[in-house]
Amino acid sequence: MNQKRASIYDIAKEAGMSVATISRTINNPDKVNIKTRTKIHAIMERLNYTPNALAQSLVSRSTKTIGVFIAKVQNPFYAEMLHTIEKFAFDNQYSILFGNTFNDIQKEEHYVDLFLKKQVDGIIFAGGRNLSEAHSEHIMKTAERVPVVLTNHSVVGKNIYSVISDEAEGTALAVQHLIDTGRSKIAFIYGYDNSYPSVVKKDSYFKTLSRNHLAVDDNLIMKASEDTMEGGYNACGALLSKGAEFDALFATNDLMAIGAMKKLIASGIQIPQNVSVVGYDDIQFCNYISPSLSSVTQNMSDLGSMAVQILNEVLEGKNVEKIKYLQPHLKIRESSMRA
Repeated sequence: MNQKRASIYDIAKEAGMSVATISRTINNPDKVNIKTRTKIHAIMERLNYTPNALAQSLVSRSTKTIGVFIAKVQNPFYAEMLHTIEKFAFDNQYSILFGNTFNDIQKEEHYVDLFLKKQVDGIIFAGGRNLSEAHSEHIMKTAERVPVVLTNHSVVGKNIYSVISDEAEGTALAVQHLIDTGRSKIAFIYGYDNSYPSVVKKDSYFKTLSRNHLAVDDNLIMKASEDTMEGGYNACGALLSKGAEFDALFATNDLMAIGAMKKLIASGIQIPQNVSVVGYDDIQFCNYISPSLSSVTQNMSDLGSMAVQILNEVLEGKNVEKIKYLQPHLKIRESSMRA
């Protein structure tokens, strides 16, 4: 027969103290003298007592739980981002609840309600998001209820914090690298018209060409149907089908870059001899395809750890900067080496 689990009342009876004193020792130990704490902890250990997490949360008003939203877990970038957030949350004694939302507001609102019923301490929205007014209002509405941290996105509002890898700088690094290796006709493939990453990267692409006295050719700019390998494959095919002439290609994420590379190779175009290719995100696949893919790293480990750190500091009542920036880096591999 299983031994009955000891309760806080058993501890109080054994110690000859009030339940309030035992509760204070568990939840606010600094308010209990060391002699009393030592005695109570010894009894708790002897009786194998484990504090009830829900009861503790009612006292401390913290469940040590974070809600995390990502747009698409199928994208390795988001999967790796979730992994880093979970790792650093665990290191800080938080558990996470996870929602895969495709940036669908209705789905996110459902998850927000669900997470709040679970009494999450705060919510992290991971990855770039849609720039529409409705999406921004959704974030601000959520922040009225719990602290919100955004990664690679920014919304101005109370209780909203951001950690951003500078995607304008990252794009400039990629495009400038292609120019410095002798390329002048640089195709640009992007995924979504109204997403923060697409808008920032497209603007930086234009500015980098301008700084190098290269004209923008609208024939070299292609919107993919989706930000996937298939989307990149089809977008590159569309460029080739209309006769666009280019000696380099920059895609706003690695999946689209990999799809574009497959189309180029299938069309008899050598990489990097005929066309150099650079992607963005530096997912693990970049090292294992052939040729290996040059890519801009977003420092996912730093993004994840800082998102958790910011939320933790906000919950501790510390004064936290509203926006923190990280510097991206270009990792040059076979796909864009000088031919």
